[in-house]
Amino acid sequence: MNLLFEENSLFHTSETDSFPKVKKFSLEVNGISVPVRIFFENTYTERASIVKSGVIIRISRYATSEEKRRQIQTFLSWAKNKIIQRPEILHYLPQRRYMDGEVLKVGKYIFNIRLTYNKQRKSFARIVQNHILLSLASGLTPEAEQNTASYLVCKCLSRFFLPIITERLHQLNERFFKKQIGAVKIKYNTSNWGSCSARGNINISLRLMFAPDDVIDYVLIHELAHLVHHDHSKEFWRLVERIMPDYREKEKFLYENHFKFYL
Repeated sequence: MNLLFEENSLFHTSETDSFPKVKKFSLEVNGISVPVRIFFENTYTERASIVKSGVIIRISRYATSEEKRRQIQTFLSWAKNKIIQRPEILHYLPQRRYMDGEVLKVGKYIFNIRLTYNKQRKSFARIVQNHILLSLASGLTPEAEQNTASYLVCKCLSRFFLPIITERLHQLNERFFKKQIGAVKIKYNTSNWGSCSARGNINISLRLMFAPDDVIDYVLIHELAHLVHHDHSKEFWRLVERIMPDYREKEKFLYENHFKFYL
């Protein structure tokens, strides 16, 4: 188990009062850093839970240091196994930390991050060939810098993938549906992979771009099928299955890998 914290800073051999009221660190599960919060409370019970924002552990302050250590490790092992078995129970998506020179792979596309700082008090980014050029305003706090970089990368990649996805949507529509498509947009959506409005406007999540082409096609076909059936009726699923007989495999892939796709 890879715990992203210094154990000595959490466990002490002195009296229970030396323990903080709350301790925060990260638990690494399949390459994802999951936030963990441990609360040391004036209670004689211990418990743990997994919520969409991470893992919460509650430990009795009256337990000995060794009891605390043993119970926390037990809870962390339980949480890690749960998340591995059922990744869908954890809807938390971490935020990438972009550094100069790192490589970002989005599906079959590879981008090299080039990070610089400017004195214009304005941050901006653009894609040149296979490089994402990030220029951040100097003086930002680490948190603001991370949020700004993530926002700009999402914006750049949305512009990059929009014509690719729009072209593929029209190809699939012309082949299977021949319906009128409204506006097409790509957004960094974490609640679904796509949507189709009553007016035929189609939104696709930028996160989907991490998936293989056949999985992307499934989501596009799914949304195009809503141009015919606006619900998830039996007729809707028959239409999807007629076009893509193995669509359940694509759904399973997204179900099992959704937590890996984030920016």
